Amino acid sequence: MRIKNSMKNMIYIYACTLLIVILNFVVRRIFLDVLTLDYLGYDGLFVSIFSYLNLSEMGIAGIITYHMYSEIATDNIDQIRKLLSIYRIIYVFVGLFVLAAGLIVSIFLPPILAKADIHDSWSFIYKIYYLQLAATLCTYFFAYRRIIFVTHQRIYVCTAVDTVVNIISVITRMIILLKLRNYIAYLIVAIISNITSNLIISFYSKKEYPEIKETKVSREDIRALGLGAEVRNMIATKAALTVYGASDDIIVTTMISVATNGLVSNYRMISSKLQEFILSAFNSIQASIGNLVYDKESDRGIPFFKALDLTGFFLAIVSASGVMCVCQEFILLWLKKPQLLLSYGFAAMLSLNLFIAIQNNPMTYFRNSLGHFEADRNYMIIAAITNVTLSIVLGLMYGVTGVMIGTVAGHLFIYLGRCIVVHRFFLHTSPKKYCLITLGRLALLCLSVAISMTIGNLIHPYVQSTLLFFLIKGVISVIVSLLIFFVSSFKTESYEVLKEYVKKVMAISSGKEIMRP
Repeated sequence: MRIKNSMKNMIYIYACTLLIVILNFVVRRIFLDVLTLDYLGYDGLFVSIFSYLNLSEMGIAGIITYHMYSEIATDNIDQIRKLLSIYRIIYVFVGLFVLAAGLIVSIFLPPILAKADIHDSWSFIYKIYYLQLAATLCTYFFAYRRIIFVTHQRIYVCTAVDTVVNIISVITRMIILLKLRNYIAYLIVAIISNITSNLIISFYSKKEYPEIKETKVSREDIRALGLGAEVRNMIATKAALTVYGASDDIIVTTMISVATNGLVSNYRMISSKLQEFILSAFNSIQASIGNLVYDKESDRGIPFFKALDLTGFFLAIVSASGVMCVCQEFILLWLKKPQLLLSYGFAAMLSLNLFIAIQNNPMTYFRNSLGHFEADRNYMIIAAITNVTLSIVLGLMYGVTGVMIGTVAGHLFIYLGRCIVVHRFFLHTSPKKYCLITLGRLALLCLSVAISMTIGNLIHPYVQSTLLFFLIKGVISVIVSLLIFFVSSFKTESYEVLKEYVKKVMAISSGKEIMRP
C-alpha cells in the first residue's frame, strides 16, 4: 500500500509540477519583457524579509507533523484531533505576530534599501511590500488543514487543487502583464489564488475526513506534547534554513543593487524549479517514510533509505551537471538578453548548491520524521553563522559569486547535521563512512562537469545555432553523468537494493500482486 500511494502521489505531482514550471517560465519571460528587472529584485527581497519573520513559527509545522505520523500509525483519532486544533491555534497566534512584525519592519525599509539604487516611488514600494505581507499571512490563516492529506499519504489531492488554481492564476497574470502592465494587479491575483487553493483543500479535508475535526484543547494537552523542548531545538533548524534560503537576497540587494538581485533570481528560478520538479517525487513519499520510521519492524526502512539515497545521488549528479553545462545558453534562449547573464563562477556555485540540496533530500525526509531536533541544533547554528559571515566577506571581494560561495558553505553544515541524526537514530551506525562517500560523489560531480564542458567547448566552433548547441551540450552532460553514475554505483549494495525496488514498482505498474515492502 505504501508503494501504491507513493506512486499515485508521484504521478500526480510530477505531471502537475512540470506543467506549472513551464507556465512559470513563460510568465517570467513576459514579466521581463513588460516590466523592469527591479521588480524581480523587490520580490526576492521582500520574500526574504518575510522568511525571517516566519521564524516565529518556530518549526511548529514540522513538530506537529512528526507527532501526527505516530498517531496515524496507531489510528488515535482523539489525539489527531487535538494535534490539528493545536496546530490551528498556534498558527493563528503566529499569523498575528507576523502581521505586527511585518508592519514594524516596514518602517525600516528606507535604510534597508538605502544603497539599493531604487528607481520607484516609496508609495509604490510600500504597496508591493504590504501585498506580499498579505500573501504570507494567507498561509497561517487558511492552510493548516493541508496537514491531514500530507500525513495520510494523499498529497496528490492538494497538488491537483493547487495545479488547477495555479493554471488559472498564471493565465490571468499573463493577461494582466500583456494588457494592463500592472504589477499591483499581478500580485493581487497571486494572493487570491493562494486563498482559493487553501479554502478548497480545507473543504475537501472536512469532506474526506469528517472524523478529524477541531476540538477543544487545554493547556495540559499542549504541555503533554512536550513542545517546549522540541521548539527550542527546532528553532535552530528553522533559523539555519531561513538564513540559507533568505539571506542572499538581502545581502545582494543591500551590498550591490536591486537589479542585480533580479539577475540572481533568474538563475535561482532555473535551479529552484528544477529542484521543485525533481524533489516532488520525494514529497510524495514523505508520509511513507514517516510510517516506516514508526513501524514496529523499523529495520525494513533501512534498505529503503539506501535505495532512496542512491536515487538522490543519481538525480543530483544529472541535474547539477546539466545546470552547470547549459544554464548560460538557457538564459539566452529563454530571456533573449545577453546583459542578463552572470558569471560562470556564479553558475558553478549555483550548481553545487543544487547538487547538495538534491543529494540531501532523502536524508532530510528521514530526519524530519525522526524528531530529536536537539541532535543537529549546533550544526544548524554553525550553518547560519557560516552562511552570513562568508556571504558578506566574500560578497565584498567577489560579488554575487562570493555570496553564493557562502551559501554553499552553510549548506554543507546543514547536510552534516542531518546526516548525523539519521545515522545515530535510524541507521544506528557511524556517519563517517557516509561522509566519505559524499566527498567521493562531489568529486564525481566535478569530473562529470569537467568532461561535459571540455567536450562542449571542443564542438562549440562547429555549432553556430544557440539552440542546437544548448541541446547537444545538454545531451552530452546527461550521457556523461549517467555513465559516471553507473560505473561508480553498479557494484554497490545500494544499487542492488534500488534494483529490487524498481522491480517492485514495475510489478505494481503492470498490475501484478506484490508483497508489502
